[in-house]
Amino acid sequence: MLVDLLSPDEVPEGCDWHDGEVRLASSFAVYAPEARENGGLSPVYTSSADAVYEAVELLAGDGWLITCWHDACLYRGADLIEDRLPPVSSKPLRAAIAKRWAERDSGNAGDLGVMVMHELALTYAPTHRRFLAALEEWELSLYGSEEHKLDISAEEEACLHDLWGARARLRDWLNPLNVPGLRGNLDKAWLPATDHDAVIDIDDRVDKALAALSKLGETLRGSLHLVHIKKTEAKRERNERLQRDLGFLATGFLVPTLVVGFYGANTWIPGEHRQWGFLGMVLAMVLLTIAVSLALRRKLDVSR
Repeated sequence: MLVDLLSPDEVPEGCDWHDGEVRLASSFAVYAPEARENGGLSPVYTSSADAVYEAVELLAGDGWLITCWHDACLYRGADLIEDRLPPVSSKPLRAAIAKRWAERDSGNAGDLGVMVMHELALTYAPTHRRFLAALEEWELSLYGSEEHKLDISAEEEACLHDLWGARARLRDWLNPLNVPGLRGNLDKAWLPATDHDAVIDIDDRVDKALAALSKLGETLRGSLHLVHIKKTEAKRERNERLQRDLGFLATGFLVPTLVVGFYGANTWIPGEHRQWGFLGMVLAMVLLTIAVSLALRRKLDVSR
């Protein structure tokens, strides 16, 4: 039991012994990096894909409860940025639990553990709201400009992928807490508790967080599709610009070639064997090239 208690899980994972009389529940707190200064549990709605996860293990039996706060880990999207951070949420959580427990008339060790899980669950909603706020800021930066922004920078695309990874990680940590049949059968609870309403309250928070992440995923899919469209349009625009430039370049060679070909004919031409004839040829090449280029440019401007 102690080995499982002291071993951090990749995602929350529980187990039980002695026909469920002793149960191990894995939960977690998740919050903005800026919230560490306030103890971790205080909501901070800084819009970003950064999140700190603190895994918490709870082992409850008949009349006793043991908790273990594992090292915190900072993630940016799905990528681990920093690990082995000291956990900070245990102190404010203990203060909140002590006050609530003193107001209760009855309860066992499992109910006490459920209280701990409830305080941890309060951090889920502010986190997925931060992810949603970051997506809204990304959309505002894309559409808020007065100029038509065709291309999307690598930083803007990376921000979107970070949000997708952050959403996926929070969903993966929440899914194991969403136990099937929990609302109808208290024996399926994470800990051997007696307060079914408190268990359902946590389940409601997990369900709401998963539903919000699902909606966020739908919006992110639309944004990723938009990025694909923008990149395709930008590539098409670059190709069209290259074709226009090649057209102008070809015009610069076409007109002089025609003029030189005309002057190279084996017939009489104006200014033959005269200096002013050569100057006339050069002048004709320059003037005709400029005239054709201006005509092409005006036609392209009208077609737009």
